[in-house]
Amino acid sequence: MRGRDRTRNPVSLEKGAPVDWQVAGRVAKPGQNPRNIRWSARLGDCSWGDPVIANGLVWVGTSNSHPRDPKISRDAAVLMCFREEDGEFLYQYVSPRLPGGPRFDFFHAGLASSPLVEGDRLWFCNNRCEIICLNVGPLRIGNEERQLIWKIDMREDLGVLPTGVMVGSNALHSSVAAYQDLIYVNTTNAKYSGKVPAPDAPSLICLDKNTGEVVWKDNSPGENLLDVQHGSPLVTDVNGHGQVIMGQGDGWLRSFDALTGNLLWKFDINYKTPSGRRNRSDRNYFVDTPVFYNNRIYIAGGAHRDTHPRQGRLCCIDPTKEGDVSSELEDGNGEGKPNPNSGLIWEFLPVHPRNRKHRAMSSVAIHDSLVIAPEKKGIVHCLDAQTGTEYWTHDAHSGTYGSPLIVDDKVYIATEDGDVLIFALAKRKIVLAEHRFNYAIQCSPVFANGVLYVMTQKSLYAIQD
Repeated sequence: MRGRDRTRNPVSLEKGAPVDWQVAGRVAKPGQNPRNIRWSARLGDCSWGDPVIANGLVWVGTSNSHPRDPKISRDAAVLMCFREEDGEFLYQYVSPRLPGGPRFDFFHAGLASSPLVEGDRLWFCNNRCEIICLNVGPLRIGNEERQLIWKIDMREDLGVLPTGVMVGSNALHSSVAAYQDLIYVNTTNAKYSGKVPAPDAPSLICLDKNTGEVVWKDNSPGENLLDVQHGSPLVTDVNGHGQVIMGQGDGWLRSFDALTGNLLWKFDINYKTPSGRRNRSDRNYFVDTPVFYNNRIYIAGGAHRDTHPRQGRLCCIDPTKEGDVSSELEDGNGEGKPNPNSGLIWEFLPVHPRNRKHRAMSSVAIHDSLVIAPEKKGIVHCLDAQTGTEYWTHDAHSGTYGSPLIVDDKVYIATEDGDVLIFALAKRKIVLAEHRFNYAIQCSPVFANGVLYVMTQKSLYAIQD
């Protein structure tokens, strides 16, 4: 998910990314035919899971509002698989709604957890708060059969109580991460109606990838969950030592030893002022995923899209420190004081002339020491990765939910209005192209094996010059 390695950095080193194309449909001008569309596939009406391309297969998360199997027409979230070569539909895993209505699983929501694929094994989280491991090897040789290796029900087995939200399932962006023979999962334990129903349930778990056995678990947020927990864990080596870094639902970014689960360091994305500490409606948590670049961590605070606007904060953090590495500590008098052990290298507090409040739902993308950081409101920032200095901004005039893609010295940004904006990766703003699709886009563009994949709410497009 969002990158070809464990860094979670959505950067491809391939060349030949397309700039010019035209999709068919209502936005085509008279006399303008579709071009450079290798294939397209109809999905459900709520498609949110970023495409994953592996071993000749393309995996996406969607809904069942346009059933592929007429025998399975009920409301459900769907993991769908297509053949990479020509877009032929091969397989789907259908996850019906949880009982209890939108309290746990919002109606018509698509699957928003991108799968992890290693060889013939695939792991993903679904709308039913389950972790599923499949053997997908048979699909590579044209056999529709697949084998369920194991399944964990986090509600039944771990006491997790998720909360459904209108946009995205309760596994929004909660994609599995791997390290050696282990995988790591955000459980999506949440707050509901002003309280946390299951404060003792874990927020982060580590499993044996082969058996599904729980190796360790953490419930650090406890009763302090602010709302939902939607981010994905980052697992990476820091100075040769495995760290699992997770933005959690109480507004703290925490790092754990990948093998033991011991807490290594933590960072509070909120300031220690009275409003930042006590007024929960103004506090940020994390929807995005941490990104690792040149031994630094980059992450922004925010909230899911149904909450009121609030001030965002993008931070660059040193992951080699230990303990509380927040920028401030409480001074005992209701204010904050500088933390001598702070791991904050720089922070960026976006300002806009229309006085919009800013928060992030997107991870950043970083290449050649340039950080591309979109906001939920559609403002795109280009910053210096070492200092946080801002080089340029662009107002897309539409919400941005997926992460940017950097490939072939170009930056791709998708918006809720269905636009894909293409910029040059440079210290000055150069807009190379802008393309309109038929429906909203809430996923990240993906480039693999010479093909650009763009997924709208209803269709998946494979684009190639």
